[in-house]
Amino acid sequence: MPIYSGSSDSEDERTYHKTTKLFTRQRSIHSIFGGGQVADILLWREPKIAATLVIGVSLLWFLMEVVEYNFITLVCHASMTSMLLFFIWSTVSDFLNWERTIIPEVILDESSFRHLATSFHIRFNQILSKLLDIACGRDPPLFFLTTISLYILSIIGTYFNFVNLLFVGFVSMQTLPVMYEMYEDDVDRVAGKLMRKMRRLYRKVDSNVLSKIPRGTVKNKKLT
Repeated sequence: MPIYSGSSDSEDERTYHKTTKLFTRQRSIHSIFGGGQVADILLWREPKIAATLVIGVSLLWFLMEVVEYNFITLVCHASMTSMLLFFIWSTVSDFLNWERTIIPEVILDESSFRHLATSFHIRFNQILSKLLDIACGRDPPLFFLTTISLYILSIIGTYFNFVNLLFVGFVSMQTLPVMYEMYEDDVDRVAGKLMRKMRRLYRKVDSNVLSKIPRGTVKNKKLT
C-alpha cells in the first residue's frame, strides 16, 4: 500500500488553482514579516533606510573582505576616526565661537531588548515546529524541497566564508522579498507547477519503490 495517499493529478490541478499563493500562505508578504518597520525596510517601503542599510553593510563587507580589515581593528579605527573628528570640530567651534554640535543622548531601554528576545524566541519556535512537521513527512514534496535546499546551501557554504555568507543572506533578504512582491503572480504560478510535478514524482517513487518495501506487523501484547 503506498505511503502517500495523495490526490489525483486533476485534484492537484484544482487545488493549486484555488490556492495560488506560494507555500499555500493566506497572508501578504508584509504581514508575514511582521507588518511593522522591519517589513517596510525589507520591502523597500522605507527607501532611504533600506538604501542606507545596503550601502552601510556593503561598505562593511568591502572593508573586511576586500581591504581585509580585521573586525576588531575596523571597530577601533572607526572609533578613533569618529573621536578625532568630534575633537577637531569641538576645538574649531571654540576657537571660532561657533555653536557646538549637540550630541543626542542614546538610551536603550530594557523593554526593547525584551521585545527583541521575545520576537526571536517566537520566530525560532515557529521555524523549529515547521521543520519538525516537514521531517515527519506530513508534506512529502516540501520535505524533498527542504532537503534539496539545505544540500544546496551546504555546497554554497563550502565556497564562502561566514562573512560572505552573511552578506549574501543580507542582500537576498533586501532583494528577494521585494522582487517576489513585484512579480508575485508569476512566481506563484511557476511554483504551483513545480509543486505539482514534485507530487507526481513522489507518487511514482511511492508506488514503484516505497510501497514494495516489506513492513512487519505490530502485534498487540496482552497484559497478564
